[in-house]
Amino acid sequence: MKFEHFFFGHQGGWDEILLVVAPLGLLAWLLWAANRKAEKMDPEKKSNFGTENDSKYSDD
Repeated sequence: MKFEHFFFGHQGGWDEILLVVAPLGLLAWLLWAANRKAEKMDPEKKSNFGTENDSKYSDD
């Protein structure tokens, strides 16, 4: 039996592992990149979520 047929005919599960690891790795990289960008941001440019979420028409 040729090596190519053996290797590509039955991957032994590594291809299924890539179907899980590749998207998780992509999400981890995107979160890392977003966190890195947020840390470099000036404090003046960062959002103030407390004032943004205050309703003008609160019932209080």
